[in-house]
Amino acid sequence: MSTPAAPARPSRGDELDLRIDSLANGGAGVARLDGYVVFVRDAIPGDRVRAVVTKRKRAYAEARTVEVVEPSPERIPAIADHPGAPWQVLPYERQLEVKAEQVADALHRIGRLEGFALEPIVPAVEQWRYRNKLEYSFGTGDDGALVCGFHAPGSWETILHLEDCLLASERGNELRRAVLAWCRSAGLEAYDRRSQTGFLRNYTLTLFLGAVVILVYFIAVSQ
Repeated sequence: MSTPAAPARPSRGDELDLRIDSLANGGAGVARLDGYVVFVRDAIPGDRVRAVVTKRKRAYAEARTVEVVEPSPERIPAIADHPGAPWQVLPYERQLEVKAEQVADALHRIGRLEGFALEPIVPAVEQWRYRNKLEYSFGTGDDGALVCGFHAPGSWETILHLEDCLLASERGNELRRAVLAWCRSAGLEAYDRRSQTGFLRNYTLTLFLGAVVILVYFIAVSQ
């Protein structure tokens, strides 16, 4: 008796219609195509999406959502209009449940532990503006101006400018804007990752909460 042929794996650039059934570590949605796992960016459990394959491996593929065809009943409107908060379209209580499930799965499947008791996750006091340390990247905007923000999802060279980062405190945003203004006035250019020219690469801000201590440091390229 002949062995049935394995289902064809999708290729890079293929567009797929997928139903998301869980979330992976890092926030990508997990879908299965005839048993083949596809990690889908910008999708949550219950979503039905059209997604384009961006990477294909032997055991899995990665894809990005093109359209949410049928939104999950759990999906809520996003608050932050910038990268860095992929789980924000899930209610916070549901986020805690999913993270607890992932911790339990890691202890059981990877750590091979049995009979452990998992304590409840302690929720954040503030759901936004809670980070005391953030790293931003410098880039060049469409108008040629120096910008400071996060990498665009799935891109190693495109930097999305931020005016108000909802992960940072108000003070942290003020400092980032002041640093960017100073760099612009000094005529400093962003390091271009493709041509490998320029100067400024990254900017990290650390605020020690409860103390008047602020650390600001740059990563630049010597010329």
